[in-house]
Order: sequence, then C-alpha cells, then structure tokens
Amino acid sequence: MTKKQSESVHVHDNGLPALPYLVIRIDGESRGVKSSGTGFFYMFENGERQIPTVITNKHVVDGLDALTFHFALSDSQGRRLLQASEPVTIETKSYKIIRHPNPSVDLVAIPILPMYKEIEKRGKEPFRLTLDKSHLPADWLRKRLVASTSALMVGFPNGLMDIANNLPLTRRGILATPYVANYEGLPNFVVDIAAFAGSSGSPVFALFESGVPTSDGAISIGESEPLLTLIGVLHSGPTITAEGEIIPEPAPVSKNVVETRFMMHLGYCLRAELIEDLGLILASAMQRVRT
Repeated sequence: MTKKQSESVHVHDNGLPALPYLVIRIDGESRGVKSSGTGFFYMFENGERQIPTVITNKHVVDGLDALTFHFALSDSQGRRLLQASEPVTIETKSYKIIRHPNPSVDLVAIPILPMYKEIEKRGKEPFRLTLDKSHLPADWLRKRLVASTSALMVGFPNGLMDIANNLPLTRRGILATPYVANYEGLPNFVVDIAAFAGSSGSPVFALFESGVPTSDGAISIGESEPLLTLIGVLHSGPTITAEGEIIPEPAPVSKNVVETRFMMHLGYCLRAELIEDLGLILASAMQRVRT
C-alpha cells in the first residue's frame, strides 16, 4: 500500500485489507474518569478543498474535558507502520467539533488537520487513509441491502485492540433489518453484531463476496471483485435487565456498565448518508470564517 505523502490513499484501491486502517481509537477523560470509543477517517469535499475528519458519536465526546486520538504513522514510502500509536490530545472546550443538529442523530465530525500538523511538528508523518462520499451506497444498492446481508464492523469492543501494532478488531455479522426500513421510525438499521463498550462510533460495511449486485438489477457471479460499501455508524444497542426488560441505550464508552444490565448481540446503526449532513455544516462554518 503506497502513496505520495501529501495524498490520501483511496479505499477502493485497497479493499478489505484496508479496513483495519480506517479507524482510530478515541480515549476520553473528565475529572479522572476515563472512557474509550471508536472513530473513523472521512474526507469531505468543499469545492476544490478536502477536509479530513474523524467521524464518531456525540456521546463519545460529550461531557469530556480532553480527547486523545491514537494515530498511525507512515514510513518514507507512505506505508502504514505496524507499531504503537502516536497520540494527540485535544481540549474539547477549545476545539471545533461539528455536531449533527438533529438530537436523534448521534453523530459528530472532528476536523483533524490541526492534529496532522501537530504530528508533523514532531518530525513524523501521519498515515492517511480515508473514506469519502464515493464509499456510500448508491440509491439502487440501498434497496438491495436486505436483512441477512453480510456486514462487517471495525472498532475497539471493550477497548480490545492490538496495542503493539495499533490495530482494531474486525467482526462479522448480518443486517438484522432492511437498510431502508427506518427502524422504529428513525434513520436506523439493526445489525446482528454485539455492541460493547468501546464500539461506539464504529463504521459498519456491507459486504457482497459472491452474487455481487449490479446497477441494472442483475447479479454478477464469479466475475466481479467483492463489493464493500459503508452503510452506517454504530451508536447504541439493546440491553436486557436482570428482570428481563429490554432497554435501548447508547453503547457505553467505558467498561463501567451497570452490572444488572447485559448487552444483547445486536447493534443499532445510523444510516451512512447522514454523515454528509455534517459536511454541509462544516462547509458553512468555513465559509463564515472566510467571510
């Protein structure tokens, strides 16, 4: 996997092997209480300008005094180094974080260019690999994302990761509901993948390894590369109490979960097209600054 140092590597060129490199661990702290979550790299286009960000949940960053992002580094050829992370810490009160205006949409975008510059000041080169609008499912494909479609989720469940190589865990499941069905009347869908502490903000992908659908309504068998598309962001999941009551709540960001509640093997995800709403807000904010 190579690139020019000033450019981002495109996921389309790398496929499944790129998935572990798309996410970043986010550790938070407030008054001595620590938490962790997952974010992923996403590039917004604003005219000819590209704006690199990390996408995660509101509840991963809200109420915290400081956030630490664990970046990966590149070698001189632009290849990702398999080594411990390069941490960058920001103060939430003074750093611009773009929140989705809809209270029921648990999404934020965090511009990371200042963090890249901080790493470069240290004489190091951050590894750049991003998702963008081209990775969202086309209209025709959304209708093909039915319940039982294979799904992959990448993140740090219960904070688990390969610390020595700064790598997350990738897990596989299926869509438990159709993508376009608006689960419980909200722009959500459900995956049959457990949502643990630290999973909040994990990107969710649909994967067609065989029987790849095409835009003309056909299915390509044995002739096409696997189709991988970003379909959502995990934000919560149902828990079950000791009394058997099922309660939907945000995926926790620490291991300090109430012991009388247990996470079920399901996750609630926001549909990925909502990410682009944040790009419009970010572009508007940049325009006000220029004006």
